[in-house]
Amino acid sequence: MKQRFLIYGHGGCYNHGGEALALCGIEVLRERFPDCHIIVSSHNPDQDHEFHLPADEVVGRDETYLSSEISSKYSIENNDKIYKSTIDRITSDTICIHLGGDNYCYSNWMRYANIHYRAIEKGAKSILWSCSVDPDKIDKDMLEALRTHHLITAREDVTYKALIERGIKQVVKVSDIAFRLAPSAVPFELDNYVSITFGPLAAKKEKVSGIALHCFQNLVDYILAETDLNIALVPHVICKTDSDIEMMSQINTHNSPRIRLISERYSASQLKYIIGGARFSVTLRTHASIAAYSSYVPTLVIGYSVKSKGIAKDLDLSEYVLPVKELRRDFDIVNAFKKLVDDENVIKNKLLQNIPQYVKNSITEESFDFNS
Repeated sequence: MKQRFLIYGHGGCYNHGGEALALCGIEVLRERFPDCHIIVSSHNPDQDHEFHLPADEVVGRDETYLSSEISSKYSIENNDKIYKSTIDRITSDTICIHLGGDNYCYSNWMRYANIHYRAIEKGAKSILWSCSVDPDKIDKDMLEALRTHHLITAREDVTYKALIERGIKQVVKVSDIAFRLAPSAVPFELDNYVSITFGPLAAKKEKVSGIALHCFQNLVDYILAETDLNIALVPHVICKTDSDIEMMSQINTHNSPRIRLISERYSASQLKYIIGGARFSVTLRTHASIAAYSSYVPTLVIGYSVKSKGIAKDLDLSEYVLPVKELRRDFDIVNAFKKLVDDENVIKNKLLQNIPQYVKNSITEESFDFNS
């Protein structure tokens, strides 16, 4: 009998970080269980078909009930209806894997916990894989949901320690599974370039209105005026409500031939190829930073959550994380970038030393201990 897996918590492949997590999750499950049947619960199945997500089934949400939840307060009843197609596919021999990412860092974590509880009720195994959890968001209800998972793999040290300190024993420290993502080559002729990724999430997290866009504009101006570096503007999220393309189109490129806006049609693997070819990377998006780190590219992260701090801490690169909420002056990113350039060789050596083992640590034997 084929082992059944249900992967959930996936928003759709227009978020290429989510695509990278899903691709790598599917890949490692097929390596371990070659004949397994994999179902992906997705918020946007059309996106997954467009980017050829290699699942056996992709199931979506009930949009009728989704609209009712948006117009009213969250309820368990609505959630059961929204995710009915997902819940109906859970059997007692299904291993349910919430590819967590940072889903437990936001207020809508309850919708995923509800799927977890339905899995438990049906006698299925319920796993939280490759996750970050904001320690400040762990209240009584979230702690109960976390404690009742059969296994949790925490993708960085901040999350791991927070869970251990709260008495959760079934947690394993790993690296983000997307560090395993293989790049796919595309025609790309730019050389000696900086990969830059940012989007509207920056404005949502900033403390000084408009500061993030000003800082990124000044970074572009500085690179063009004071260095011989080229620039690749790399969109990593292209969702309608959170589009990097929309934000980066506001940058004045001065019609410079040294700047290239990368196509929104590229997949996560293709974007990793482009990011991995850069000399430096400056990014707001966590999985763009993962693509850079795992390609040995010195990276400045404009962080907005625990995951950025945790991953950089694991790699001994915390001083190259500049939180969005700490942006105060128009040249804060420029000054941080100057330090990145000055420390290029030091950072490169750290990455060369740490990344091979870090990639291996994304999946360990304990990660497959589904029978705890």
